[in-house]
Amino acid sequence: MQKNKPTLSNGVKYLAFALVLLFSAPIIVTIGFKALKKDNSYLLLILGIVLAIAAIMVTAAGVIKVTRYIFDKDNDKN
Repeated sequence: MQKNKPTLSNGVKYLAFALVLLFSAPIIVTIGFKALKKDNSYLLLILGIVLAIAAIMVTAAGVIKVTRYIFDKDNDKN
């Protein structure tokens, strides 16, 4: 039975997606606060907060995948 080995490219893909979220979430939150003041609409503010939480979770998952790739080298020998 062979263990599914983590790949570095999978972790980097997670981190690249997290980078997009880390830039877009604060912009959408700022737009949401302006829309809240102008139209009393919470939609963009809630969307920005959800994206910020997703950015934190995706970043953590990407870092975990990269560290697993780096430190799971001991099972290569048979």
